[in-house]
Amino acid sequence: MISVDWPNKIIESTASILDLPAFHATLRDLEDDAEGAIHPVTHTWKALDLGGAYFYQADLANGYTLKFIGAGPFQISGNLNGSIVNTGVQIERKTSSAFSTTAVGGSGPSAESIAAATVSAMLAEIFQANIKQVNSIPIKGAGVPGDTWGPI
Repeated sequence: MISVDWPNKIIESTASILDLPAFHATLRDLEDDAEGAIHPVTHTWKALDLGGAYFYQADLANGYTLKFIGAGPFQISGNLNGSIVNTGVQIERKTSSAFSTTAVGGSGPSAESIAAATVSAMLAEIFQANIKQVNSIPIKGAGVPGDTWGPI
């Protein structure tokens, strides 16, 4: 069970955290409750699409810490970053190295090719605009003082 001690900014768990998306969803539900809504968010969340599979990461934020309640041992499976309150129980962390980069033995795309593909996709999808026509109405002018835009 996950709960939050809001005044002390402590996220409490009585069980291992083996499903990071479920942990994230639980915290967001607690943040939406009447008591949680008046406090800062507990964490930030990233879900990176790796082409059919996802890489998840949660980072505790705004001074929140994680505390395991019980005898343990406990496990954290996934990329959960933040401070853990030392209660003397064993906590095993299993993280993914999907964000790691290497210059040796890597066969993936370069940073330059990723940037070029990103810019190309953005230009194709987001920035298509016809500056000679607005809301299907042709316009005239250069959009500068003395030659303002207006309908033809």
